[in-house]
Parts: sequence; C-alpha cells; structure tokens
Amino acid sequence: MEESNLLFAKHFASLRNKPKWGLKLILAIVVAVLTAVISTFTMDYSKISQGTDMSGAQSQQLESMTKIIGLIGGSIGAVIMIGVMFLIFLVIAKIMKSDVSAKSIFSATLSYTLITTIVALVVILIQWIAGLSINDYSLTSLNIFDKGNPWLGVFDLQIVLGAYVFGIMLYATNHFSKKAAWIWAIAYLVISVGFGLIGASMQ
Repeated sequence: MEESNLLFAKHFASLRNKPKWGLKLILAIVVAVLTAVISTFTMDYSKISQGTDMSGAQSQQLESMTKIIGLIGGSIGAVIMIGVMFLIFLVIAKIMKSDVSAKSIFSATLSYTLITTIVALVVILIQWIAGLSINDYSLTSLNIFDKGNPWLGVFDLQIVLGAYVFGIMLYATNHFSKKAAWIWAIAYLVISVGFGLIGASMQ
C-alpha cells in the first residue's frame, strides 16, 4: 500500500503491525465517560417537567432523578459503544476479506474513539463554559444558526470527522483500496445523517 500523507493515516498504518491497546483502552473509557458526564451537566432538564401539573418539589425530584439516570446510563453506554464499534469494524473487515488482525482492528477502534470523543469533549466543554445547553445548540452543527432546530443539528462537522477517520482507518489499517475505503466512509456519513433525521422527526 502506498504511503499517504492524509491526517492520521500514518498513525493508523502503524497499528496494523504494532497494535497497542492497553493504555488507549483506559484513555478511551475515561474520555468517553467524561464526555457523557459533562454532556449531562450541559443539558437543561427543566424542560422535562414543563407543561405538566407537577409541583416545584416534584419537578426538582424528577430533574435530579433524570440527571442521575443520564450520568449512569451515559457512562455505561459510552463504554458499551466502544465494543459495538469494534464489532462493526470487525464485521466490515471480514466482509471485505481483509487480512488485518482483530487486535489491530481493536487498537484502531480505540484510536477512532479517542479522536472523535476528544473533539466532542472539547466542543462540550466550550459550550459548558459558555453556558450553552446541548439541548439548544451544537457548536459544530448548523443549528448554531437556529436555536433548538433538531433538523439542522443533524448536519454536524463531528459526523464528517467520524466518517473521515473511519475511512482512513479502513484504508491505512485494514488496507482497503482508496475507492472501497471512501465508499464505506460515505456510507457511514449517509447512515449517520439518516438516523439523525429519523431522530429529529420524532422530536
């Protein structure tokens, strides 16, 4: 495979022969859980009880309970998602008959998780400091121009980043052809936006 100068390509190429995962697994879990925790604190839970006949005390109790569930569920979900992504990447490698090892795929999955969640963490920290609820805004999406618009929130640069890193991983670690890697990356983008639009339609 020809050497690529694309961002992250050399890193993912090195994981094919020298997969490292111990420290990365710890870091990936810490960053993912931290992102989930801070996301919980940047959400406006007062909207949950709006339009109900609950008293002030009942509303506060519901908000506190929802926040605790969000903290626990978000943290556990973030860890589970690492395993889910690994299985998806492994299945794709098998479908494409790649000879990459499962250990290399796992290491690449952790790198993918670290890159995407660190960016998400930085964005969420900025919003937290600025007092911007993630219910209303995402600094990397188009809904920054229209508060609370779920449709514009689907079109997010973080999804584009995820698709790019995914494509680079397939090309550099799995040794897919450039064409195959970018087809899968585009599929990732389309599926992510598609699920986002379905989610927006349910709000």
